[in-house]
Amino acid sequence: MKRDGKVFLVVAVLLSIINFIDFIFYGQKIGFLALAIGFSLMAFGTYRDRNNASLFGAVIVIFGFTAKWFLDYDLL
Repeated sequence: MKRDGKVFLVVAVLLSIINFIDFIFYGQKIGFLALAIGFSLMAFGTYRDRNNASLFGAVIVIFGFTAKWFLDYDLL
């Protein structure tokens, strides 16, 4: 893993932790959980150099953000 991958890994892990905290303490909305799982998959794929996991995590994050911010829908 190169230096850029390590920086992205740290960012993805931090975003995942933030969304897990939001899910646990601020209403337990499924949108927060979807974002946390997506960022976790992106971090896992970056750490293990598995592009499929990173791609699947990115798709989950895109749909989570779309549902949360643009559609004002909570994925229920």
